[in-house]
Amino acid sequence: MRIADCGSRNGGSKRLLNASAVLVVLLVPAHAAEEAAKEYRTETLRGRVVFLAEALEKQAGIRMVPEARERILALQTADGTLMPLLEDARGRAFRRDERLREMNVELVVRRYEKNPLAQIIRVMEVTKDGRYEIDYWCDICAIATVEKKDCECCQGPVELRRRKVDQ
Repeated sequence: MRIADCGSRNGGSKRLLNASAVLVVLLVPAHAAEEAAKEYRTETLRGRVVFLAEALEKQAGIRMVPEARERILALQTADGTLMPLLEDARGRAFRRDERLREMNVELVVRRYEKNPLAQIIRVMEVTKDGRYEIDYWCDICAIATVEKKDCECCQGPVELRRRKVDQ
């Protein structure tokens, strides 16, 4: 007896088979996502965030097409190593606010297996006076955000905030 025949004779069996298939479809992606999430390591890197095209041109004379000039951000370490950055909200902050690209930073990043991009988890400015956590703050709502944009609550402006990090 084929499964299709069984389902046509007994509506309950067909519904059970369909429910089982849906359950498998729902559980497999969740399990795969959990496994993928385990495939990263957390690192702390120091340097300056730059546009990759500009840095490659300065370092190696590699010229990219004009439309690529401000497309990819990278952390450039003191030894010149370029680490491309994933542009989620924290990464996009460096595109939206040029003041961040002028800072010497310490980034806590996730580096995923089989992926050349680093995902920024935490941003700190490094100065002679110490380290400062960087975020944006709305004085009206007392809400922090990771990038320069209008406050999601009051729609007012947010300000760049630097908070000293105890060593």
